[in-house]
Amino acid sequence: MKSFNDYTVEEEFSDTRFDRWVDHFFSKISHNNLEKLLRKGVIRVNGVKVKSSFRLSEGDTINILSSLGNLSSNSNAEDLIPGSEEFIKKITIHQNNEVLILNKPFGLAVQGGTGIKKHIDGYLRSAFFDSNITPRLVHRLDKETTGLLVVALTRKTAIYLANLFQKRKVNKTYWAITDGHPSHDNGEIDHDVSVGDKKNQLNSLTKYSKILSLTDKLCWLSFRPVTGRTHQIRQHASISGFPIVGDNKYGTHSKESLLFKKLHLHSQSVDFMGVNGDILKFEAPLPKHMVETWAKYDLPLNPGSEVFKS
Repeated sequence: MKSFNDYTVEEEFSDTRFDRWVDHFFSKISHNNLEKLLRKGVIRVNGVKVKSSFRLSEGDTINILSSLGNLSSNSNAEDLIPGSEEFIKKITIHQNNEVLILNKPFGLAVQGGTGIKKHIDGYLRSAFFDSNITPRLVHRLDKETTGLLVVALTRKTAIYLANLFQKRKVNKTYWAITDGHPSHDNGEIDHDVSVGDKKNQLNSLTKYSKILSLTDKLCWLSFRPVTGRTHQIRQHASISGFPIVGDNKYGTHSKESLLFKKLHLHSQSVDFMGVNGDILKFEAPLPKHMVETWAKYDLPLNPGSEVFKS
């Protein structure tokens, strides 16, 4: 007699296609194999055969042949990162039932890729391995950019936040030290930037505001990206004649700025409306290499009033 494991569908997966649920919890089952397993009846919903397009309801019971347990998304305990739970706690700024706010360190990628072994996504999956929480990234930061990273802790919140980002209802403010000064203390940079293939140019808009001059060459600027293109702020700063110090990818630099070995771009604050209607605002302390710069030039950690009024 065949043995089955039963899984109860939670509210966040209500009205979700069955193949989406399988892809989330049993990512090692390809879609083609899922179709075969469904036809054989070794994966069922509420004890009956269904199609992959079947819409789930909260409380449904999913029956999966016990021997398929090794194909679950969380079956590879050997892939867990040692100390991940402690690491995530260390960089956590805020956590509730819906969101996790992190202060991403310098030099750590947000997601994996070719040659990338350690990344925030991997740390999150490892840290929450034994819980019923599935952390979901809703936006990205460059590997060399530090600061605030918003993570959804439920599917419902992930959908909600993704919608906010898409509608540009999340205000993100970055601090940077630039090699050069803008001609105006406040302004907008409306210029296409390269994304992926350099031939692929996308319209992009970034607001900026000058906070303080460090020297004749160096400036402390605040940036607020309106669109969310890859490397948008870095490209816009370089195009405008004041590249960010420590950025070896975009623009040229003066001798003075070459003393900065690490990128000085920090996601300092973020604010948005929470699911319950509350306005949430978070700030992230500077990374070590920028703290050293702030101390060297005797810069205030709180520049005063809001630099962006809208």
